[in-house]
Amino acid sequence: MNEGSWTIRSCSRDEAKTLAAALGLSEATASVLVRRGYTDPGQASAFLEGGIPEHDPFRLGDMQAACEAIRGAVAAGRRICVHGDYDADGICATVLAVLVLRELGAEVEWHLPSRFDEGYGVRSETVSRLADEGCGLVLTVDCGITAVAEVAQAKACGLDVVVTDHHRPGSEPPACPVVGPYGGDYPFPELCGTGVVWKLGQALLGADSPALQTHLDLVALATVADVVPLLDENRGLVIAGLRALATTQKPGLRELMRVARVDPARVDSTALGFRLAPRLNAAGRLGRPEAALELLLTEERETAARLAAQLEELNRDRQTVEERILRAAVDEVESWPEARRARRGYVLAGEDWHEGVIGIVASRLVERYHRPVVLIAGTDGDWKGSGRSIAGFDLVAALGECAGHLDRFGGHAAAAGLSVRPENVAGFTEAFERLADETVGEEDLRPATVVDALVHGSELTLELASELARLAPFGLGNPNVTLLLAGCELSDLSAVGEGKHLRFRVRDGDRDAGSAIAFGFGAQLDRYRRLGSYDLAFRLEENHWNGTVAPQLVVRRVFDGNDRYAELREWLKAQWRLAESLRDPQARTIFAELGLGQGASKRHLLESASFRELLEARALARAA
Repeated sequence: MNEGSWTIRSCSRDEAKTLAAALGLSEATASVLVRRGYTDPGQASAFLEGGIPEHDPFRLGDMQAACEAIRGAVAAGRRICVHGDYDADGICATVLAVLVLRELGAEVEWHLPSRFDEGYGVRSETVSRLADEGCGLVLTVDCGITAVAEVAQAKACGLDVVVTDHHRPGSEPPACPVVGPYGGDYPFPELCGTGVVWKLGQALLGADSPALQTHLDLVALATVADVVPLLDENRGLVIAGLRALATTQKPGLRELMRVARVDPARVDSTALGFRLAPRLNAAGRLGRPEAALELLLTEERETAARLAAQLEELNRDRQTVEERILRAAVDEVESWPEARRARRGYVLAGEDWHEGVIGIVASRLVERYHRPVVLIAGTDGDWKGSGRSIAGFDLVAALGECAGHLDRFGGHAAAAGLSVRPENVAGFTEAFERLADETVGEEDLRPATVVDALVHGSELTLELASELARLAPFGLGNPNVTLLLAGCELSDLSAVGEGKHLRFRVRDGDRDAGSAIAFGFGAQLDRYRRLGSYDLAFRLEENHWNGTVAPQLVVRRVFDGNDRYAELREWLKAQWRLAESLRDPQARTIFAELGLGQGASKRHLLESASFRELLEARALARAA
């Protein structure tokens, strides 16, 4: 099992000490903030506070014209159709737009496309149907930015259109008011589709509208589900939205949390991303997005309970399909000859695979094999593909290099989709895998864990866990804090959770550093039972159990430690006890780099470049 390596950014001790003193934090937490770019106390304090920035909604593209068109339609009694998308963000955006328009007194309906019958975006057939049915204005949410021809068709049919979308526009925008972060001079371009509708709501109802505040729960759910950076405005929206979700009066959200076994009092971004959002997405992935939308709109608890149960069943179906495809894909990779398994990108195709879940499976294969992966599902007509990538390999650019084998493709560096004719799958596979061989370096195949702070066992307290939790919500752009305890020993190991996970205790030198849980490490039980030292990368969290609260190490990676670490640490302890004039020159250099002295706080040995060099030199000498 290749655990890869770990890396840590440099950190000015003076900046960390200044920040710690100014904000009343430990140096460990302050060093995390400094490494993440929050060196100014005011900036760091604002980040921890997590308020919603007061960005002017009218700087968001054509907001003024959009509001005028919507208000004009409402005043004229013209019916408005909200056209959304079938993923969690598109569904939440549709719900929020419907609720905002109802506040204005609009006659409003909605349309969600089927992933399988219509696909993503605004379709010509939908435009024609809405015009025939007497709709007056179409408001797109989370889509429409590239619907140039469809908007022109709508206008020719007498339909007004307002586009709200957070995606990047094509070479020309639609000829209608467009509200999105890539138009105008809006200061934060990373809103999700529901976030853009939230800003439209601010413009229409007022930034302090009480009605709008009650819908922050939807904004938080969509923002986490769509994996946009949890910084700036998104951070503030999610923090406020989590508070709103804890006391939400929406029957649909309350029932969704119930079936997902989420405690409203302790809901966090992890619950949103891994418990609630997958159930909404399952509806769209399996062709029933309207069930999720109706769940979020209903005001009846009985209806909500019935729809939540449907989503739970759809999610179980999604998990079953996903596991079947994953097993088939892994079996195929493991059956390949060594030369094929050594390729630096994989393409796999299955005639009976479900196109709605291949993106999730591709992500899991990237985690397993740490190289770009494209999965292709057989469908009527063109086959559909979904890919996921690793840092350093631009997936959509790679698809562009292979475009001669494809009918369509799109996406971004980390994730992309494609359509390919069945007879071109083999040619695309060879072209893509050859390009990956030429582009992906050997070092790219080794996962690198970014560490936020080096700690000692004595620092792993509830107080530190509570401090680090203030950096939440965690997600893209603000990952959960990873600490590293070097040269530790593992004891009392046992497999739990039907053998899937490991539980053990950690010792740092002669000190017990606490209890640890390593999810998914159950098969490694015998390996970690061997005597020796390890470098442990983990999250420090509060563990609530049987009415007690204790710090717990939630393990991300276990690296083989340098067996010389403990020896050098003991040698340096002995050197510290000597008079300065009697100390070894190397020891004096290490102590100086660590800033050790009378009254100085304890720093980690690995923060000294000289100590790291000495550790590596002795390891090499031993190997020789």
